[in-house]
Amino acid sequence: MIMSRRVLTKATHTAIAAYDLSRLIRNGSLMERAAVFPSEASPCDHAAAPDLECAAYTTDDALICVGRDGGIRWRSDFDAAPERYMNGAAACAFSLRGDVVWLYRPDLAMKGPGHTDQWLAFDAATGAVLGQVDLGSTGHGAYHFVHPDGEQILLNVGQGQDGARVYRARLDDTGIVVSEYVWDATLFDLSPDGGRVMTVREVRGGLLEELVIRTFPEGREDVVVSAEALGYDEDRYETFFIGYIVGYLDADTAIVSVHGELAEDEDDEEAQDLDFHHNQLVDVRTGRVLGPMPSEFFSRNDVMPLGDRSWLTVGSNGGWYRHTL
Repeated sequence: MIMSRRVLTKATHTAIAAYDLSRLIRNGSLMERAAVFPSEASPCDHAAAPDLECAAYTTDDALICVGRDGGIRWRSDFDAAPERYMNGAAACAFSLRGDVVWLYRPDLAMKGPGHTDQWLAFDAATGAVLGQVDLGSTGHGAYHFVHPDGEQILLNVGQGQDGARVYRARLDDTGIVVSEYVWDATLFDLSPDGGRVMTVREVRGGLLEELVIRTFPEGREDVVVSAEALGYDEDRYETFFIGYIVGYLDADTAIVSVHGELAEDEDDEEAQDLDFHHNQLVDVRTGRVLGPMPSEFFSRNDVMPLGDRSWLTVGSNGGWYRHTL
């Protein structure tokens, strides 16, 4: 397994800030920026190389790679239509070594009928195209998941009411070698060791969802956690969904949120706040629900699991704060 600095990024209208997750900080402390990359436009998506020497970001029109001074090293224009066919945003990610930049480009959204989504790989140093595949999807956006083996990468493409499509790829001498999983599910996370993935799917014949842990790369179902196990009761809840927060706290434990609307108490004449959001801990080896997160995090919707037994929240100043159990 390849070891690499773990980097997260966030963006303002004029810059991309990179945060080094390998830095040890006191529990509950503010994360300090490790590098800042000026941008010439407001980024849609963004990523930084593991060595923190360059960053990549997407706009409505291009993928742009910049150095620490904001100078453009290279760019790839999307040739988007003057008027968008529908909403869609390109997504980018660096490989684990930082030598490749991956790009998801929603061509149907950008260029109109007759186009489908493209997945490209660029040489991070030069911008040369190393490979390109037509995914056949018609997405609005996507998320990359870089595998810790340094070779493989996963992509979850969101197609709105048409659900999600999930792909796995690697580069070889011929370009991108890609395969698609046949799940009717959304990919939310990859385990810290890369041996399993975490997905959410709709229950057939119903309106509920369930959490499904699958083996990687086979995609075989390993553990299923039902909505009922996560607390669903038809008398208590009007609607009940899994997400938006679904991810590995560590190799054995996940943070899984449920949200929706409580059933109205017809005997209560006061105005009722029926929306709810609850964060729970789940043993991903057995599917057993361990209980709620600590009370100060139980109802927060900004929790970001990091897979190393820590998570981030956003402070009132907009900064990231890191916490551990």
